[in-house]
Parts: sequence; structure tokens; C-alpha cells
Amino acid sequence: MKKIEVCNPVTGEVVGVVDCAAFSDLSLCAEAARQAQKSWAQRSFAERAAVVRRFHDLVLDRSERILDVVQSETGKSRRDAFSEVVTVAGTARYYLANGETHLASKRRAGAVPAFTDAEIVYKPHGLVGLITPWNYPFLLATGDAIPALLAGNAVIVKPSEVTPLSATLARDLFLEAGLDARLLTMIHGAGEIGGELIRHVDYVGFTGGTATGRKVGVAAAERLIPCSLELGGKNPMIVLAGAPLDEAVTGLIAGAFSNAGQTCISVERVYVEEPVFEAFARRAVEKASAMKLGWSKSWELDMGSLIGAGHAEKVMRHLDQARDAGARVLAGGGRRPDLGPAFVEPTVLVNVPESAAVFSEETFGPLVSLYPVRDREDAIRRANATEFGLNASVWTGDGARLTSIARRLETGSAAINSTLLIYNSFDVPMGGVKRSGIGRRHGEQGILRFTQAQSIVSSMASGGGYDALLTHLDRPSRAKLILKALRIMGKLGW
Repeated sequence: MKKIEVCNPVTGEVVGVVDCAAFSDLSLCAEAARQAQKSWAQRSFAERAAVVRRFHDLVLDRSERILDVVQSETGKSRRDAFSEVVTVAGTARYYLANGETHLASKRRAGAVPAFTDAEIVYKPHGLVGLITPWNYPFLLATGDAIPALLAGNAVIVKPSEVTPLSATLARDLFLEAGLDARLLTMIHGAGEIGGELIRHVDYVGFTGGTATGRKVGVAAAERLIPCSLELGGKNPMIVLAGAPLDEAVTGLIAGAFSNAGQTCISVERVYVEEPVFEAFARRAVEKASAMKLGWSKSWELDMGSLIGAGHAEKVMRHLDQARDAGARVLAGGGRRPDLGPAFVEPTVLVNVPESAAVFSEETFGPLVSLYPVRDREDAIRRANATEFGLNASVWTGDGARLTSIARRLETGSAAINSTLLIYNSFDVPMGGVKRSGIGRRHGEQGILRFTQAQSIVSSMASGGGYDALLTHLDRPSRAKLILKALRIMGKLGW
């Protein structure tokens, strides 16, 4: 059987080995998962929740082990690994508290008052497939599995072949919490095994790049199965005159350089009103230059390694091309081979021309560009001038203007006086527009996407009920009577 050796991107040390799945393995896993799902779906929400509650507690109890595994295969800082633990636990708590309400049947108005009724019931798809990336390997392999399982589904996860150990650990914790092993399966391998996964599931959730996401969407459409896609972003930040600059710069440092910029909602471009541009840029340079880089279990380090040398080279190509085109580096701008093969300094650019790839393409690294703008209209226009639309950040001293600006941004989410808040705002949906994807995670939509909505309508049986109304329309006078009734219903607001 072919195996994948997982290496620490900083030290090069082999930190684990997983077996690659064959297509035949996937068929067997899917068949077993479907068998287990039938009885799982019949269990009460409380019974399913008991397993997730034990998993939540284990995540907190084993947090040190989780942090070690996440760091070992990603090279990220201890703080960034900790954010995965916190967010997985938060996701579990949210759906434990609200999932049953979200999944409950909902009464709706019938077609004819007093004669008919209607309700919506939510049924699990059956077998959910999740294809997850390497940037948050514990969180993204787990955060969507939690609501899918609570909704009554079985789940097969295809984690990134670069970071399979965190996902495997998450499954081990679920099994320790009492979950039937057939209900949560990890399959490992390169991209083709993800393509094969789509052939066996009833729903597919994908998180990753736009190019691959488009292929996943096409494959799902060919099978006529629903899918959700959270894809790339070129996320803007707007800073207007009157904004608290120190706080805004703190938000920028977190938004641009957390997880070494390898975050789907990372800030990559900042539009700053001209009167405060120089002051903002100066503060940004000071804070970016003061960041502590490295890889260890120390909580003092601000930023760790990128996922690998190949990705670091891509980030540097964006940076070098921008420099060659006339951009100016205010902070950072270099690699740090003394720390490891995939370290890139937190970098702040200005004067980036439109011809540079970094102007419009997602970099997915610790590189942010600052642009002066005339006013808020200029900022909004430039923020929206992109094919992406995932997340945005807005800062200004005028509280009333903040919401009005946020509502005009063409993004799935917008944060006011924050940059990364959306990912821990579990009660609201998160996702993208334009090329940043379709579908939403979190909130009510985040669990209902793992279900099929069934509408059940009913009529009084006496006198033939609703259907008799149709058969009795055999003369103009009766049609006029119904039209009169409709006018009355309209005035009553029915």
C-alpha cells in the first residue's frame, strides 16, 4: 500500500505516516458509512449531541497534543495552532446549543387559511463528503463534520495530503467520544481520490482554491448533488479619516499575518484615506517589523513558517514581480533561511501597479499592499473592483457610517473594527460571493446545508377539502366569489 510521509516544513523531519486510499477502499468505506448512517439518523438529537459534547471536552483536555500535531505538520506558531482548538470547541458548543432548534420542523402558512396547513421538515442527505485544505488542518477537517454529524449524516473527509495528521487525530478523538467508526472516515491521497469521493457521496463540501473549487462544482453538478464551496479571497480593509489608527493597525497585523497570511479571510489590500495614509503606514511598518518569527512551542512567537518551500517561492514571485513593476517595500520583503526553508518576512507594500499579480490575485501569504484613496466612495469602489468577495474590514471614527459602508461591500461578510471576527461569529453565516464560492458555513445555514428540506402540506378532508375548491369552479359566479375572497385576504394581510 502506498504511504504518505508527513514532514515538518521547518525541520524536514518525518513526523508521521498515513496510508493512501485506493478507489476500492472508498467504495467499501462509503458502503459501511451508509449502513451506519441509517441507525444514526434514527437516534434523537440528544443522543447524537452526547457524542459531540464528549468530543468537545476531549478537544479541550487534549489541547496540548492537538497543538503539537498541528504545529509539527504546518510549521505555524503556537498561537495560530491554538486558534484551531478554540474555533473547533466554539463550533461544537454553538451547534450543541442551537442545532436542535435549527433542525426542528417549522410551521408555515397553508394555501388557504383554516382549510390547509404546511410545515418543513429537514432530513439528512445521508453521506457527506468534505474535501479540506492544509492551512487549518484540524479546524477545517472538523468544523464542518460537527454539524453534518449532528444533522444525522455519515461523513467522509479527504484532508490535504500535506497535513493529514491533524485530521486523523480529530477522528481519533471522535471515536474516543463514542462515535461509530463507520460514521467518520478519513481517506488520504492526492487530488484524484478527492474526485473519486464525489462519486460516492450525497453532498460535497469543499474549502480551498478557486480553480479546484470550480472542478468540484462541475463534478457535483454532473451527479446532480448539492455542494458548498468556500474559495479564495482578495480581502480588502478600509481605513477612513477619524479611525483609531493604533487599533486599526493592530487589526491589520492580525488580519494580514495570522497563520503567516495563509487564511482565507486574510487582509491582502488596504485602502486608507489620504489624510491619514502616512500615519497609518508608519504604524503598520513599526508593528510588522517588530513581529517575532520562528517555530517552537513558545507562545511568544508572532508568526511561524509557511506550509512549504514551494509556497514560499510563490509568495516571493508575487513580491519580486511587484517590486520589478515599481512597488516599494516598506517592511519585510525577504526570506529567512536562517529560520527555515519556508519563512517569509511579514511584508508591507505601497505603490503597487495594476500590472502586478499581487494587485489582483490572491497571494495567500504574509504580504499586504497599502493604497491611498480620496474618500470613502473611492475606497468602496476600489474594494469592490475584484473578482473575489469573501470578507472585508471597515474602520472609521463615525459609527453611523460603518454599517452603511459595510453593506455596500460586495462580500459574503464584512467586519467592523475587526478583521478576523467572522470566523468566531458562529450564529451568522460565513461564505463568499463572486469567485469566492457558494454556500455558507456557521449559523442556521451551516447545519441546514447538510439536510434536504421536505415540505408537507395538508388539507381538511371534510367536503373534499382544498381539492374540492378546484372542482367546484364550474361557473363564473363561483370564480367571482373566490376573487372577492382574495381581495379581502389581501386587505387582511393574509
